[in-house]
Amino acid sequence: MNALVATVLIAGARWSERLPGPTIESPEEGSPGFEGFVATFLLAAAVIALAVSFTRRMRRADHRDRLRDDADVPGAGASDGVPDAAPGTRPAVTGDEPASGGASTDDAGGPPR
Repeated sequence: MNALVATVLIAGARWSERLPGPTIESPEEGSPGFEGFVATFLLAAAVIALAVSFTRRMRRADHRDRLRDDADVPGAGASDGVPDAAPGTRPAVTGDEPASGGASTDDAGGPPR
């Protein structure tokens, strides 16, 4: 195994000797300069702006889908006389109606009697 590693290292060293060296004549030749910096900065700013816009639009679409799904649920709506509550909240219970909504259920959570 050590002989194989040594052979690869020697072959790599000999191969790299045949490669041409750096051909940069002046320090300015290897740098894009101020114009390159500005172009790269503007490109990065555009990508970030697009990502923020995309995230905002995806959140709006997700919210609309949730609202559409909530509207498609059978039995949901104002047909039972109880005002709709926000998802995850309970409607307010007033003193003139029972807390169970007027229908009694058995302990197993079955349908009203």
